[in-house]
Amino acid sequence: MGKRGRPTADERAARDERVLDVATDLFLAHGFADVSLDRVAAAAEVTKRTIYTAFGDKAALLRAVVQRHHGYSDDAHPDLESTATAVVEALLSDRAVALHRLVIATAVSSPELARGFHEAGPLTAQAALVRAGADPGEAEALFTLLLGERHRRRLLGLEPAPTAAEARAAARRALALVGAGPGVTATRHDPADPADPADPAGPGPAPGPRSA
Repeated sequence: MGKRGRPTADERAARDERVLDVATDLFLAHGFADVSLDRVAAAAEVTKRTIYTAFGDKAALLRAVVQRHHGYSDDAHPDLESTATAVVEALLSDRAVALHRLVIATAVSSPELARGFHEAGPLTAQAALVRAGADPGEAEALFTLLLGERHRRRLLGLEPAPTAAEARAAARRALALVGAGPGVTATRHDPADPADPADPAGPGPAPGPRSA
């Protein structure tokens, strides 16, 4: 039998996905510090050199694991509402929340790891929102609104991941709050002006005389 040639692009892609699956499972089961690249390589049935070539060192591998949750960022023709919904679904998913907890547990001792997580996760999501049409100056605020208090409750294990319908509803609420939802103008309400037309309620009734 002749020597096998180089793997095809499809074979490399499948191999890399397998490595990421294995790395994710091992990191979440044993923690980042207690998982070596040798262990990942053995479980994924590849060489350590293959992992270095495809991803880099262990920190880079974790970054690739995190970034894989943001596949929507590769969309060539993104729609803002769909992208916002995808951000909610991705970052409130069980695995994304578990990875967030893992990085928080090591952030103080491994600030570079935390920085890599932030770049591969939150900053990737914000860049995707901008490409989909979000105001660059409001991308961070929109991202914060998309996760909201629910993300904190997810991190604490107080509620399950949102359904697809719940994720889209959360996206629409966040977009409306920054004036980017369907049929919503970007005009902001001036709280100093009771007649501001941006206030859908309009000016309220004048207060009546206070009773003695």
